[in-house]
Amino acid sequence: MFFSTLFTLFGLGALCWILFNLAVYALPFAIGLTSGMYLYESGQGVFLSIIAGLFIGGFVAALGEFAFDRIRWAPLKLTIGLIYAVPAGIAGFHAAKGLAEFGSASDAAVTFLSWLGALIIGGTAWARVSGWSEVNAMSDQHPHRSFDEH
Repeated sequence: MFFSTLFTLFGLGALCWILFNLAVYALPFAIGLTSGMYLYESGQGVFLSIIAGLFIGGFVAALGEFAFDRIRWAPLKLTIGLIYAVPAGIAGFHAAKGLAEFGSASDAAVTFLSWLGALIIGGTAWARVSGWSEVNAMSDQHPHRSFDEH
């Protein structure tokens, strides 16, 4: 009984982690899926369609990070961040709404949790495209020095 509960919690946690990552990468996932489906419908075969869809989705994710890192003009950076964060926020809104409705919460709680999910997942998409997760690791060129030596 203990192990079944443990495996159930682990499985639900893994599914929520997958759902979170799919929502954060909503734009690259949608573009990769659409291009793969287009290639399949045009008669290119299953294998090529899957490989090309994965490549195109990964390319779009890397392109956003590269463009955000290289461009210095603030309005264009804002536009690139919004291009990636808005679809992620919409996906996060609907994912959180589905999970909140599954828990049979009140309408006000469902709305609040949906908007909270949209903000969290949209903010995470913005942070990932802007490279905030790597800022602390890459900013100090001499990590062995103490603060007094700088």
